[in-house]
This record gives sequence, C-alpha cells and structure tokens, in this order.
Amino acid sequence: MCNAIMTVDRDFTDMTPCGMKFTSLAGSVGGGAQVPGFLGHSKYNITQKKFLRGDGGLLRIAWMPKRLKDEIYERLKKRGEELGYPDLPDMIADETVAKTEDEVLEYITKKGHPCLGMEELL
Repeated sequence: MCNAIMTVDRDFTDMTPCGMKFTSLAGSVGGGAQVPGFLGHSKYNITQKKFLRGDGGLLRIAWMPKRLKDEIYERLKKRGEELGYPDLPDMIADETVAKTEDEVLEYITKKGHPCLGMEELL
C-alpha cells in the first residue's frame, strides 16, 4: 500500500501496521524459511549499505517501532545523510504516529518520504 517496507524487532509486542505481531512475523521466517515478502535480519543490518539494496535499501523503510528507531537513530541519521535525506529518521513512522497502513501512508506522505517516488515493489 505504501510502496515501502516496515521492520519490527522482537521487543515490540503490539500489532504492527500489517496486522501481525512480531511472533507471527518471526514464525513466518523462523529457521531460515524463505517466504516472499518477509526477511529476517539483525537490527544493525538496517543501516548497512547492502541492506535490501535491490529494492531501494534504507529509503524503503516507512515504519519501525519507536524504541528501535531511537536505539539506532544516530546510525539512521548518518546513513540518511549519505543518501541525501538528513531527516530520514523523522520521515519513518512509528507506533506513536501510525498504527495502521492508512496512517503510515498519511504520515509518510506528509513527511515526503522517498519511498513514495520509487519504482513500485513487486
């Protein structure tokens, strides 16, 4: 819906905008299972240059839990600056501003998130 990606960590116990909790998402990719649309990764992998490079990388992330965003904020900011988006961390929605896909879309549209102008995800 948002032409974007969300990420969630194991400490987030609420419902994500896609309507699944972490436990359900983790169950989909547990044990290295390959499931289209799902990817298990480390929280520090998010800001690496190769993270989802084929799909637009970090510039595709439109939602993540606030606690996670705060934890890696400086890394997000630095990588956003390298990509030409110094305000990228503030463009990424979290549960304090968006709990549904519609709310995420509204938030990222208001912020001018770069994923909105990217080629469509398949």
